[in-house]
Amino acid sequence: MLKRWASVMLFLVALLAVSPAVLVPSAAQSPAAQTAPDFTGVWERRGMGPGPEAGLGVDGAPGFGFVKEPPPMLPWALEKYRAVRNGPLRNPNDKALDEFDPGQSCYPHGPTRIFTTPRPFEIRQFPDVVFLLFEWDHWVRRVYVDGRGHPDGYPITWMGHSIGKYEGDTLVVDTVNINDRAWVDTMGTPHTTDLHIVERFRRLRRETLEISFTFDDPKTFTRPWTARKLYKLQPPDYDILEHVICEDWLEMGQKR
Repeated sequence: MLKRWASVMLFLVALLAVSPAVLVPSAAQSPAAQTAPDFTGVWERRGMGPGPEAGLGVDGAPGFGFVKEPPPMLPWALEKYRAVRNGPLRNPNDKALDEFDPGQSCYPHGPTRIFTTPRPFEIRQFPDVVFLLFEWDHWVRRVYVDGRGHPDGYPITWMGHSIGKYEGDTLVVDTVNINDRAWVDTMGTPHTTDLHIVERFRRLRRETLEISFTFDDPKTFTRPWTARKLYKLQPPDYDILEHVICEDWLEMGQKR
């Protein structure tokens, strides 16, 4: 009997020494990491065809939006939106655009307008955070998926504060505390710091990413409204390039 127990103990000691991962899972083997859908890769609008889902603006006008018609806005917001849409946005070379478009002053595009630019973005997933890496001006969004909530007293920032969770094949992202100087999209849709965004990332097919958006801002919109966009997976050797927005404006002669 003693020999049998000694043999069992020796076997357990050997197992721990040779294969500790069997008994102590690593972060990569955690349940969240094992069950999370995979969105890793570089995604871009080009190749998705025409229409608002692929990013084409209202009536084919310059700029890109989320919906064909203006979102359901309160009077002050609709007036501001129309001033941009019917004025200098029709002519991107008009210097008056500087007065309207925060991007012309090299301000960041914010968490959703950046999805309406003609440049790609990359998704990298980790057990505690998802990184959205944008070619546009090298901006980064961090989506915390470790179970935390939005912290009290978090400052207003250009990208806001984002937390997320996985629901089946979908990554649900909740974002608040967004600077009101950024537009919702490139069509000039305004918002206040009360804007609350929920995004749902889902792969329709291996090469197609769908992002569904819900925008809720009672100080700007008459009701919450929704939109979606589609993005195409790029080849494995497709790289995010360096981009500096103020260099673009200088090269186009839009900044002195």
